[in-house]
Amino acid sequence: MRTSPRGPYLTGRLLDGKLSEFPLGPRTTLGRHPANTLRLADREVSKEHASIDRVGTGFVLKDLGSSNGTYVNGRRVRELRLKDGDEIALGNSRLVFHTGDVLTSSGSPGVTVLASAQAAPAFLAQLDQPAVEETEFRPAEQLKDAAALRQDYEKLRIAHEFHRQVGLERDQKSLLDKILAVSFQLLAADHGVIFLVNEQGELVAQAVKHRTGTDEEVVLSDTVLKRVLETRQAVLTADAILDSRFSGSESIVAQGIRSAMAVPLLAKGELKGVLFLDTRERTNAFSEKDLKILSGIASQAAIALENADLAHRIETEAVTRAELSRFLSPAVADMVVRGQVELLRQGRLAEVSVLFADIRGFTLMAEDESPQETVSMLNAFFSAMADVVFRHEGNLDKFIGDCVMAVWGPPSPHADDPARALRAALEMQAAVEALNEAREANGQKRIEIGIGVNTGQAVVGYMGSADRHEFTAIGDCVNTASRLCGVAKGNEVLAADTTVSKAGPGFHVEAMPLAHVRGKERAVQTFRVMGLEEPTSTGTTG
Repeated sequence: MRTSPRGPYLTGRLLDGKLSEFPLGPRTTLGRHPANTLRLADREVSKEHASIDRVGTGFVLKDLGSSNGTYVNGRRVRELRLKDGDEIALGNSRLVFHTGDVLTSSGSPGVTVLASAQAAPAFLAQLDQPAVEETEFRPAEQLKDAAALRQDYEKLRIAHEFHRQVGLERDQKSLLDKILAVSFQLLAADHGVIFLVNEQGELVAQAVKHRTGTDEEVVLSDTVLKRVLETRQAVLTADAILDSRFSGSESIVAQGIRSAMAVPLLAKGELKGVLFLDTRERTNAFSEKDLKILSGIASQAAIALENADLAHRIETEAVTRAELSRFLSPAVADMVVRGQVELLRQGRLAEVSVLFADIRGFTLMAEDESPQETVSMLNAFFSAMADVVFRHEGNLDKFIGDCVMAVWGPPSPHADDPARALRAALEMQAAVEALNEAREANGQKRIEIGIGVNTGQAVVGYMGSADRHEFTAIGDCVNTASRLCGVAKGNEVLAADTTVSKAGPGFHVEAMPLAHVRGKERAVQTFRVMGLEEPTSTGTTG
């Protein structure tokens, strides 16, 4: 009959003087108040004195602001990860922490990793650990005997069977299940577990398989897993009950594991996990040849997992790039996906050139057309405007009704951003004229747009709520550009003097009367941008 494993616990003598044991749960509180998990009737102990919390596979002791402090092995601590045998002192109370025998692996249910304080991981060094062979096939001239040929044939057989069943599987759960299925087909295993390394570097059981199909509990020793983690070599354990070399490992002996193998899943030198198989049907069920076969499976499995991760990353990047490309220029979106540009999570002040382009008389136009025609017109207009913005490497900030907002500046600023914004504005007018030719051919009304451009300081970054936010620019500079767009007539581009002066020569502009825009105390010096100057022209005309 198998003895039940013991979990982590505390021992100590309370008021009755007897030595008592106190099992630890996910969170254990200690203090004088009756609401605590472990009440200590000690005047020197605070009402809420300390807590012991499970963190990963260990336990952390935290002082909860007690008056007299919490001590471990004579040293006062605020927070400490406990080790087996640590003495905890709270007031006049003394408690000893014990790891016990069991550490339950998170992930798939029905997997228990046993830890024994008496078992040193070094005992596995006595086991046979054949070196994992290279997976490459040798040239024909190097095959000198039948044994070498059989070895290469075995590699080919494993690889063929693995790819036949696993193929191009990309779903991780399905992939892990198929890896275990191949292992069971090639080896006489009764139970199998695949552990994967999580972000904290811990092994977590992610897939379990039983030959009988029942939900049995798979029990294995953490000394086996530690050995694989430390050496990155395959481990074979044979006849654990009878082998005297295991006398120090009560965790293995008690469970009656007859034969077990654990091999690392290595991809490009990185440990991705551990593949574990065991059988309890007969002694010495697994041989060194079986270990080589399982190592071959593990090599193929690690590559498959790496490919699945790569495919997932590519899919994620494609979605991210598509989303970013809706608003950022393709070049900037690609840089963001590759991590070469840090999008500002917190807004900061930066110089931007902002452009607003708005359809004149849109409301009346929408009344004369069907909803389908209006939507079609807007889609054509927005697509044409976005293409212009991206050609000049600007960022499409947003669509506002029948208006387009574009920004030149972060996350990828250019020295000539004001000039880019003005050239984009002129090209937008030309793009609208091209749209109008098609509309007139279909007997539809022409579109006229007014454009406003301004350059100045604005707060740039992600704005919005925790659930929905966007990368945008906010500030007086943005408001002024919007106001200029509002006063611009159809087929007119108005730009503030800041944009014109920073854009430099090359533009034919005409000074306008000072514009009094809503929200501004001072009038804004405005220029009508007529077009690009001829290459022979110099200076800015007024």
